[in-house]
Amino acid sequence: MDVEHTRDATLLHAIHKILLKEWDPLQIRHIPAMRDEYEDYLPNIFKMITQNLSETEIFEYLWWIEQNVMEKKGKKENTLRVASLLNDLKKP
Repeated sequence: MDVEHTRDATLLHAIHKILLKEWDPLQIRHIPAMRDEYEDYLPNIFKMITQNLSETEIFEYLWWIEQNVMEKKGKKENTLRVASLLNDLKKP
């Protein structure tokens, strides 16, 4: 396995962990059968991080998902915090 593939896999795992343990607008983190619920969002968030999009853009994407896809009221403060955690993954 090459270094780039390993880095990508590590980043994807870190994103998934943050979405499940920190974001979790559906409150499914404790349901083992639902652990893949947020996987559809991994590719876009991965691209946002690797293409160096801003924390604000990451927040807007997550907030859009909560409001429009999941039809949840959302907790803006938490989503802002999660966007910051995801943005921090860009740092070496």
